[in-house]
Amino acid sequence: MKFCSHCGDDVEKKIPEDDNRQRYVCLGCEHIHYQNPNIVAGTIPTWGDKVLLCKRAIEPRLGYWTLPAGFMENQETT
Repeated sequence: MKFCSHCGDDVEKKIPEDDNRQRYVCLGCEHIHYQNPNIVAGTIPTWGDKVLLCKRAIEPRLGYWTLPAGFMENQETT
């Protein structure tokens, strides 16, 4: 990837703040271009007769309860 699909400026590969992987980031508008296959994985973990829930720390639905789930990254195992 050489150019931002939002503004057309150059992009560079770097680790964005609050991330742990290199991404293509626009030098102009700072849009992060994620490259993943958009697979979502989730689970229903139980402990005895109870189900583990997670309280969302980010939008959408900040503060709501949800099952543990998320987007899979390239080269990431389930």
